[in-house]
Amino acid sequence: MYLLAILLPSLLAHPFLTSCKAVPPSLKDCAMQALRGSDAAQRIVTPQDETYTDARLGEKIQFEQFPALITYAKDPREIAPLIKCAQREGVKAVPRNGGHQLSLLSNVYGIFYFFPTSHTRAASVSFSSYSALTDTLVIDLGHINYVEVSHDLKTASVGAGIRLGALYMALNQYNTSFAGGICPTVGLTGLVGAGGFNMQMRALGISSDHVLSAKVVTADGKTLAASATSNPDLFWAIRGGGGGTYGIVVELTLQLTPLPRSAMVDLSWNKTEDRFPVAKRFLEWAPRQPKEFTSQINIFKSTVQILGWYLGGSKEELQALINDSGLLEIGEPLSQIGGNCSTDNSRIFGVITSECLPDNKVDASILNVVPDPFTKFEDSAQSTYAENPITTSIATAEPWSRFRRLSKSFFVQKDNLLGDDILREVVDRVAQLDDAAEAWAEWHAWNISAKGNSAFAWADQVYAHLEFQAHGSDDSATQAVYEKWFTDLESYLRPAVGCVVQISLSSPSSTMRYADLKIAFSPASYAGYMD
Repeated sequence: MYLLAILLPSLLAHPFLTSCKAVPPSLKDCAMQALRGSDAAQRIVTPQDETYTDARLGEKIQFEQFPALITYAKDPREIAPLIKCAQREGVKAVPRNGGHQLSLLSNVYGIFYFFPTSHTRAASVSFSSYSALTDTLVIDLGHINYVEVSHDLKTASVGAGIRLGALYMALNQYNTSFAGGICPTVGLTGLVGAGGFNMQMRALGISSDHVLSAKVVTADGKTLAASATSNPDLFWAIRGGGGGTYGIVVELTLQLTPLPRSAMVDLSWNKTEDRFPVAKRFLEWAPRQPKEFTSQINIFKSTVQILGWYLGGSKEELQALINDSGLLEIGEPLSQIGGNCSTDNSRIFGVITSECLPDNKVDASILNVVPDPFTKFEDSAQSTYAENPITTSIATAEPWSRFRRLSKSFFVQKDNLLGDDILREVVDRVAQLDDAAEAWAEWHAWNISAKGNSAFAWADQVYAHLEFQAHGSDDSATQAVYEKWFTDLESYLRPAVGCVVQISLSSPSSTMRYADLKIAFSPASYAGYMD
């Protein structure tokens, strides 16, 4: 028996209009046997449980996907038995790491869906939470989050469900780090499974380049070691080839990298007319700067901002880069440049501070996330199973806000840069939606110098990544307007950026962060971080 979700046109306005059939007792009983320990019952959620809505949601608030059963694994040895339960009952096993990625390609590669996440989209261009698909057995990995650092501090064996913020907190105790992304609630395996955008990547490469080996549970229930010398094809594929496609990763061995103190920049302009010239100059300038400088531009309805991390650079060196950029000659920018910034300070720069602070003044608590870090949804009950941070030496992170996210992304290739007319048009489009949408464009400079041997298809050719995001609406008419905006953007910009074709799993020049079911080319693309 499967969970039946009644999807009506008015669903967004009435999110609890759902109808669920009972979970087959045999599926629940099997999961109870698969989960180890006396707390197994606490780690199973059915549609009849009061915590079900909270458990099936990731970062995205959505009412399109309704799993048959949600399980919370805490031991890698539980994964294979859970897969067997799904197979026996004729349902799909869907792994979930961070709960950000929200889209899927298909299940043509076996028991696992192409994408493992509910982070990182519904009918049309909204997210669809495809790590919590209807009628599936969701295997949440968030509590498999151990970190074991080697004696020489060069590597760490890490539970596959750990979130980036928790990983950084654990590695701080050893004065080392990992070349990973900034968002603290993103799951590690989702990140590396899709490649791994990070703010050190122009010098150090994407996150998947820093994975030395993995343990992977395949659809037949076997746990395989994957590395350059053991199952090398599997090792290649799980790094940048799309998470959840080839098996469920339960452990990663990471190459650790102590990151040097750095210089940071935050430039902002508050006039609408500055957005296009700043965007134009950023794309001309930023990807061509020294490899140690990774940067992004955030374009809002009437303002624009540039953030940059100069890895190992000094304040004076970064100031010289900015002085030579031509950006300070546009309008009346507000400029903040700091030096001697610690790694924690750099990770939160532009998020909760725009200063390089003395170490004892840095509040890195935003990184100290719990396994299920999201805010409570309205009056829904929230699970509190083992929601413990990695460290108690600093405050626990405040819950990460959920929202109805819409997003679309594009890769600009080195041999196919955007013309001024197209660039001006897409900048202007950001201002077309109403204020409630909080629409923005977040574009990143690429042109990566360090390239690893992984399945990520675009490292050689990408010049910049263009992402567009907005908050969805619970009003169906308003939501339709927002979705049409993204559909029109796809129709306009996708032909201009074209396709990247390198390998069989490569796809149109597309999403760095989130998968996109409405991409104008086939096959649908996978993302640069997803979990």
